[in-house]
Amino acid sequence: MRSASSPVPLGRRQRSQLEQEARIIGAAGNEFRRSGVRHANIERIADEAGVSRSTLYRRFPSREDLLIAVIHQVRRDLVKEVADTLAGLDPRATVVEAFCLAMTYFRNDELPRRLLGENPEAVDVFVGAADPQVEDMISEFSRGIAQTLRSSGASMPDRQLQLAAEVQVRMFISLTTAPSAVLDIGDERQLRAFAEDFLAPMVW
Repeated sequence: MRSASSPVPLGRRQRSQLEQEARIIGAAGNEFRRSGVRHANIERIADEAGVSRSTLYRRFPSREDLLIAVIHQVRRDLVKEVADTLAGLDPRATVVEAFCLAMTYFRNDELPRRLLGENPEAVDVFVGAADPQVEDMISEFSRGIAQTLRSSGASMPDRQLQLAAEVQVRMFISLTTAPSAVLDIGDERQLRAFAEDFLAPMVW
């Protein structure tokens, strides 16, 4: 007998729909990177995803819906990459590497660069600042960082650890939405020195 807490297996139709949406999101991400959002070809996205144009619009009624889905997927991928990369590091090294990886990923990925080139305010959507659930997003990221820091050996009280994690998330959002005139976020050495001097000491 399945316990009350056990996940309920998805039906074949639900799995098919989720797989279809994942293909559409993946194809849209590729097209946005190639052509930008404004010039993205919806037919090309549908063809690459293996669906009809009408199916694509049934899943994602507008280009904005599709863009938001792509950005959310990129954010999830970044969180997973950070978690995988930080395995085995001590708490302070975890803070430094997480910060540098997130900033470098944001700076180098073609999608945010396309978004910033066409529509500077779109960075808010990428980091979550324009999302109606922005506080939920910050809380989700903060919890993930706090859990990673705890598993890496952080011994500070839970509330302090959660606050330190939230400060790091908010610092990332601030630097990507309103770049500093003092800290060059394009300089890896400056980013690392900043994280070592100001962010890592918050965690113990």
